[in-house]
Amino acid sequence: MKRRSLLSTALGSSIVISGCLGVGGEQSGEGTIVEIIPSNNTDQQISLEIAVYATDDSLLLDHSYSLPAGHSDESRGVEDRVDHLVVSLNGEDEIRHEYDPDVDICSRDGEDVQIIIESEGITFPYSC
Repeated sequence: MKRRSLLSTALGSSIVISGCLGVGGEQSGEGTIVEIIPSNNTDQQISLEIAVYATDDSLLLDHSYSLPAGHSDESRGVEDRVDHLVVSLNGEDEIRHEYDPDVDICSRDGEDVQIIIESEGITFPYSC
C-alpha cells in the first residue's frame, strides 16, 4: 500500500513539474517578449521613430514616440526573434542597431532594449 502511495505521489509531482517546462525543457512565459524602452534623458521633448526587424527581415514593430523631457515609454514589446532596430530622432538620420544582448545575463527574463536619448547621442543598453 505504501509503495502505491509513493508511486502515485512521484508520478503526480513529475506531471506538475513537466507542465512548467516548455519543449526541450525550456521555461515558457518569461523571455518570449522583448520590450522596447525609449528614454528621453534630455531637457526637451523629442520625437522618435523606431522600427524593429526580425531575424527573417520581417517588420515586428514600426512606432512613433513623442517623449517629454525626462520620460520613458514601456508600452511596446515584440517577439524575441529580433535582428536589428532602426531609430530616427526628430526626423533626422536613421541609426541602425544590431540586436546583440548578453544572453548569459538575460537568458531567462528576456533581453529588453533600452534606447536612451541624451544630448551626447543615443545608446542601446540591454536589461532583463
